[in-house]
Amino acid sequence: MREVISRSHPTVGEVYESVRRQFPTIGLATVYNTLRTMTARGLVSELPFSSAVRFDANMTPHANLVCRNCGRIEDVEFGPEHLETVLRHLVVAAGFAPDGQRFDVYGVCRNCAVSATATTE
Repeated sequence: MREVISRSHPTVGEVYESVRRQFPTIGLATVYNTLRTMTARGLVSELPFSSAVRFDANMTPHANLVCRNCGRIEDVEFGPEHLETVLRHLVVAAGFAPDGQRFDVYGVCRNCAVSATATTE
């Protein structure tokens, strides 16, 4: 759990490599099983992306800001009232009955934007 919390949306491989430094005999299957159990118990969420499955320890309503350049994912919190507004709109506008949510916003992070500006100057 500490490895998932201390990293920004790690993959199974990243968690495994980090834990293996402290516990050299740990198996990859143990890490997979532990992350599956944590997901089943609502301690983390599994975020499938096209490049890899990542794990998020932030279980409060938030948006994942995903940088298309470097792949970094940053959480941005928003209040439950905002989520309720969006979900209510989906029900009314589309007759959709949501049973979960995940908000991913794609773009370019601040660091990449600054780097791109510095390169073109």
